[in-house]
Amino acid sequence: MQPIVCGLLLALLPIAAQAQLSASFTSENFAQNPPGTSFGVKAGKLRSRHFQPDTSFPTEHFFDDVIIKSLDVMPPYVAKRYDVLIHEIMADPSPSAGLPEAEYIELRNVSGHEIDLGGWLLKGRSIHAVLPAYKLLQDSAVVISSSSNASMFQPSLSAGRSFSLLNEGELLTLYDNKGQVIHAIDYHAEWYGGGIKAQGGWSLEMKDVKWPCAGGENFAAGGSPGRKNMVEVNIPAPALPGLSRISVIDSQHLRLHYTAGLDSVSASHIGIAEAPLFSTLSVRLPETMLPGKIYNINLHGLQDCTGREMPATAASYALPQEVAAGDLVLSELLFDPPQGAQDFVELYNRSTKAIDLNGLYLAQRDEPGVLKPPSPLLRAPYLLMPGEYIAFTEDAAALCRHYTCLGRVEPVPALPSMPQDVGTIVLLKADGLVLDECSYHKNMHAGILHDTKGVSLERLSMEQPAQQPGNWHSAAAAAGYATPGYRNSQQAPEMQGEEWFSVAPPVFSPDNDGVDDLAFISWNLPAAGFTVNITVYDAEGRIARHLARNLLAGNTGRIGWDGQKEGGMAALPGIYIIFTRAFDTGGKVKSWKQAVVLKRR
Repeated sequence: MQPIVCGLLLALLPIAAQAQLSASFTSENFAQNPPGTSFGVKAGKLRSRHFQPDTSFPTEHFFDDVIIKSLDVMPPYVAKRYDVLIHEIMADPSPSAGLPEAEYIELRNVSGHEIDLGGWLLKGRSIHAVLPAYKLLQDSAVVISSSSNASMFQPSLSAGRSFSLLNEGELLTLYDNKGQVIHAIDYHAEWYGGGIKAQGGWSLEMKDVKWPCAGGENFAAGGSPGRKNMVEVNIPAPALPGLSRISVIDSQHLRLHYTAGLDSVSASHIGIAEAPLFSTLSVRLPETMLPGKIYNINLHGLQDCTGREMPATAASYALPQEVAAGDLVLSELLFDPPQGAQDFVELYNRSTKAIDLNGLYLAQRDEPGVLKPPSPLLRAPYLLMPGEYIAFTEDAAALCRHYTCLGRVEPVPALPSMPQDVGTIVLLKADGLVLDECSYHKNMHAGILHDTKGVSLERLSMEQPAQQPGNWHSAAAAAGYATPGYRNSQQAPEMQGEEWFSVAPPVFSPDNDGVDDLAFISWNLPAAGFTVNITVYDAEGRIARHLARNLLAGNTGRIGWDGQKEGGMAALPGIYIIFTRAFDTGGKVKSWKQAVVLKRR
């Protein structure tokens, strides 16, 4: 007979016998000890002592080659969050680049312990795979694929017949057998970074397992199912999560949206970090918000998903109010982007309201003046506070590779078509109310620029109409030729005093460096109904430029001179006279002459 381990023996013996067994014995030894005998060891030999047998336990037992060992009382290791990672994703296997033409997900155990995956759930948009019992050894990987494709990989587990991944990206979540989130990845096709590898046949591989919440910066195109990732490398510590936006759930609840996952325990003193990405924080407010009132929230003591301390931050919020025409305006347009980037449209909240961007649209108006089908900006609540900017583009990552993105840049599935020469962009509500509209032309760029590809047009004054002549200018070279999502590099100065007309600055240099690139002629008229003519003369009294001819001016406004003469020629450096004449319907006429100095390098 084969030896019987003590676990079985102890299960068969009465409690009294279990307490005294302490050695190995054979069937010969057992034959010398009748039922009802306990066994022990002294000086290496068996001895026996009779005891009153337990009548509930059979009195005749036969054992052969019994081995008594200590029991393993260590409980199985319980996996924690980020112990097993979604380590590789193959969403678009065709055309093959040398790998099997099959979609798969690779899991890697980084815990340092053996983990049983039995009963775990891998969930995606078209995946609901309950994993079979499988011992995933420490620092090892296993490939999850459909039942028809699992045999193509080693080691592998079948996810059943329904296993499909979206090429453009989706949210994947791994749960343990108790329903706790272990890891989640919201992957996107942009993580490939463009190029041939984004066309299919390559997987997305994690570079560094130390940063499970780093998102796209921790993934690159590769392909090594079940083996060490070909892109594995130690990456620099990613930026700490930042508060990207706030949305209002109701008058007593906010949702704080972060750029990466938080540690849910450290976040619990503020709110609830929401699964599965833990990058949103649901907060209950101490008081009910009142319409029109702006509140502040201070955030401290938070940690990222790896336990790094996050700096204290403050943010403002308010109940969103109904948006009206002129509350939200177009503030920057990029319609001829550099190679590898996409167009963008920037908005600015010039009102005193908190505005929810959900339900707003952008559209192109064609030459006959007909609006083409609009494109939605967002399909979820998104709060834009007074004085804030936001830019929208089809590829935020690509845009921010070309420009310094210091503000909010949000990806959208599609923007209206923006021709490179001339076009019209309209911002409107779902009910068709036009909030703002701008017709642009490439000739609106600064005359000093010989090539305007990759240069945005920035609105100089948010207070003046978008269509007012001279209210747009090329973004400054010093700002990288675009400022998506934050304060424009070119802005008109506010008029000082109560003069009807003023010119500022007194000296300007139209070199597009973002400093005094234009001379602004501003007006503050005592009433509406004035018509204005503005002409620039050189020091010899010759007309250099007509800035306004019979312009029906509002009470306030401004026009910028970029140092160009009539016909687009650059004016020579020197002193110029700005001659302004205003008259109303009653025949009242007033005139001004003001000097300005044009400097060139």
